[in-house]
Amino acid sequence: MMLKPFSISTDIRNTMIGVAIGAATSVAVLSAPRLFVEGFAVSPVGGALFAAIPFLAGAMFVQSRRSRARLIAELDRHRETEERLSQAVHTDQLTGIANRFALERDLAAAGGQGEESYRGALLLLDLDRFKFVNDTMGHDAGDQLLVALSQRLSSMLQGMANVYRLGGDEFVVLLAGAPSEGKIEDVCALIKTLFAEPFELQSGRFWTCASIGVARAEDGDGSMSDMLKQADLALYRAKELPGSAHVYYCGEMAAEACRKLEIEHDLSRAIADGEFFLEYQPIVGIESRAVRSFEALIRWRHPEKGIIQPDLFISAAEKTGMILPIGSWVMRTACLEAARWPSPMGVAVNVAGDQFKDVAFVDHVKQCLAEAGLAPGRLTIEVTESIFSVDARTICDSLAELRAHGVRVALDDFGIGFSSINNLRRFPLDQLKVDRSFTKAMLANRRDAELVDIILQLGNTFQVSTTIEGIETEGQLEFVRALGASEAQGFLISRPVSAADVMGLLECDRLAAESRAV
Repeated sequence: MMLKPFSISTDIRNTMIGVAIGAATSVAVLSAPRLFVEGFAVSPVGGALFAAIPFLAGAMFVQSRRSRARLIAELDRHRETEERLSQAVHTDQLTGIANRFALERDLAAAGGQGEESYRGALLLLDLDRFKFVNDTMGHDAGDQLLVALSQRLSSMLQGMANVYRLGGDEFVVLLAGAPSEGKIEDVCALIKTLFAEPFELQSGRFWTCASIGVARAEDGDGSMSDMLKQADLALYRAKELPGSAHVYYCGEMAAEACRKLEIEHDLSRAIADGEFFLEYQPIVGIESRAVRSFEALIRWRHPEKGIIQPDLFISAAEKTGMILPIGSWVMRTACLEAARWPSPMGVAVNVAGDQFKDVAFVDHVKQCLAEAGLAPGRLTIEVTESIFSVDARTICDSLAELRAHGVRVALDDFGIGFSSINNLRRFPLDQLKVDRSFTKAMLANRRDAELVDIILQLGNTFQVSTTIEGIETEGQLEFVRALGASEAQGFLISRPVSAADVMGLLECDRLAAESRAV
């Protein structure tokens, strides 16, 4: 039979050590000659004291060791708690990857190695159509997409770069050291491959792309805020490109951002100060060349910058929410000015997607018509395919209500959207306006010419009229006339004119029609 190893508990061992120390102390004291001389050691009290010293020393030693053990245990618990809190603070709760705080920590740690030694790169990644997922499939599907993407990023870039989620659909890929442009290009290419396959969500498969803004520490101070600002400016440019794309930050982007910020600031006072005005470009029947209607085009007379074209401030107006008061002003002004024209001359007004989010939009259009005394059939609402990503049901209902009231609806810039035919099927339309990019290329490129022909055939199939934008030459006009287009618009017919000049243009048009008749 094997004997179990004899073990002594910690308390017994500490007591024995304390007793031994106490006994040694007693022996040392008793060996002092002076105490013997005084007779202290042989007195009853002294003897009792010397007898108790080993036991007192043992008890004190045990207590001190217990206190020390409790202190160590408490410190261990403290450390574990701090580690858990630190892990929670630096981890994204949805995806389980590092978060913004972890990015700030890692950048600070890398920068602490010396400014010259840290020249890393930060890639800011943003999903395309993420809002569409949340709006159409639900936020649970959006969360599933984020988790799936974080898993793909972490797996693909393991050992190459660190991955962080900032929030929403924004992710950061951090390349430490001094990565070459070639390495950055390789990482961007790898990220793009992650979107070559669809994401499997509970509600179905979903295809998407990503835009990437690239910032390098050498372009700034290397702080997180500085690099994120730079990457965000580059990301904004990348989102303007089709599909998954990446763009590097450059100094010109910051200057452009400052200009846009100035415009956003000035927009808030432009309406109150009456700085906006409308110009009108005529739309003619291709066979008769008679003016049928005008498209209202907004302009901004800035007190310092002069005339600003809409492509320079409309996006800023949409970003700041100023598009709602600006759009309301355009609608009212266009209706009031068109009411002065001879009937049935019409006016077309561009409407942004955000205007349809306003529940009072349809009523506002009706009110503008009534206030101006303009027949609803003389107003055309022009929309682009981009509005259908806002809220398809709301858009469809609003357009149907406007058409029921007598207002015409035109789909502008047709042919450059990703779902043109589907939109023709789903939404109530009266007119297609073919984008000017096709007009410019159709005589030089057979493919573009065939596309224009196909678009015109689609118009016939869905029984809507077609207007060709951007007509600048007689050759272009004759080409689309032969294809069967209904109307034309462009510099060949007329440049946009002021409201005061509309009547003069109409008079010239009348005289020209009489001359042609003769």
